[in-house]
Amino acid sequence: MVCCSFIGTIIVVLSALVSLALLIASNVGTIGEQAAKSSIFLMELSMSGLDVSKLYPGGADVKPSELGFADAYIFGMYGYCRGSQGTTEVVDKVWENIHFTSSSCTQSSITYEFDPVSFIVDEVNNHNTVGINITAADVTLPGSLNKYIKTAEHISQVIYICSIIAICLTIVAILCELLCWCFGSMVIVLFFQTLAFFAAIISSGCATGAFKYIETEFNKNGSTFGIHAKLSRNYLVLTWVGTGVSLLTVFLVMIGRCCFAPRPAPAPTYDRVL
Repeated sequence: MVCCSFIGTIIVVLSALVSLALLIASNVGTIGEQAAKSSIFLMELSMSGLDVSKLYPGGADVKPSELGFADAYIFGMYGYCRGSQGTTEVVDKVWENIHFTSSSCTQSSITYEFDPVSFIVDEVNNHNTVGINITAADVTLPGSLNKYIKTAEHISQVIYICSIIAICLTIVAILCELLCWCFGSMVIVLFFQTLAFFAAIISSGCATGAFKYIETEFNKNGSTFGIHAKLSRNYLVLTWVGTGVSLLTVFLVMIGRCCFAPRPAPAPTYDRVL
């Protein structure tokens, strides 16, 4: 029984380590230049075909490059990078940028919130060559995105916070499994690992749902605004597989608790002396 319990512990730890590695990769991979090199990010925008008059009605006679826009941008949990796009094509009716090359990135910040309007205002005011300054009131976004800004900001915070919580709780669960190899520890491990799974699925679900909506709104109006968007397949694979393995770890802990946890030795019995 001790041998089976030890093997069960090793299996749980290995499963949790795989989940931890994937969740860390999906989080850290979105930082600055790493996101550009690994194609791990939340969203990419192609601005090469931008119709300035739609996005900024006051700049109808200005080229996108004169307003300060780069060809493409990638957005992560900690900021975004601007750069040039490589080969673009449509795969399964989805726009794809095959080789993004980063030219510069914003300073990484744990308080970064994805806000399309603030992004556009900052890019124009910091990089334009025609000497203009714009405000949020000057910007028009595709579809119903204008009504979605505050929601996007809050969801960006939820994605980051839940991602960090999932990573930290998984580490705690692993330490509990290693340091408290006994029946009681199984309950503790199950508690922390279950919380880690819920945090991971909230982070993954919010990232997928929120940015899928933004992607749809941009692409639905792509022919009008000239902006195309896409989610990172690498990020989605990492975060969802990591979440799936986290759930698997929960089941493994439950199985270990039921089948391999040490049992107290039966109380000794004595023959009654007459």
